[in-house]
Amino acid sequence: MIEGIKSDSVEAWWSLVEEYLIAALEHSLGEYSIEDIKEACKSKDMQLWAEIGKEVEGALVTKINNYPQKKVLVMMLAGGNIFADNNFKIIEESEELLTRFAKEKECTYIQLFGRRGWAKKMNKLQYKHNRVVLTKEIIVKWR
Repeated sequence: MIEGIKSDSVEAWWSLVEEYLIAALEHSLGEYSIEDIKEACKSKDMQLWAEIGKEVEGALVTKINNYPQKKVLVMMLAGGNIFADNNFKIIEESEELLTRFAKEKECTYIQLFGRRGWAKKMNKLQYKHNRVVLTKEIIVKWR
């Protein structure tokens, strides 16, 4: 079962979720370091969620983006053994909790950035393919 981790408890939980989040960050563009994520969760800029069974089996990080016209709950990172082999169990089981949290925070959308494999699984939870994000690395040389 997924549980939200209060910001003042992040430090106590961190050693149990850090490896999952580091693995998830390997698929990012490097926008955040693991330390950035930890500090943002502690300061309430991001939210830490842990999948707890007999032990911690995975972790999610969300962030609320406040745009001029809307608030959006963004699922930023998801990692853990429960995601292996396209088993998106944590999302399926926690959909109601994340939706309730988004509503409490007055978000009008939940958004997910992830690899292509997420699209098919999330479709059955009424997520729609909205856009493709393409990236190109630019190497900037400073003088």
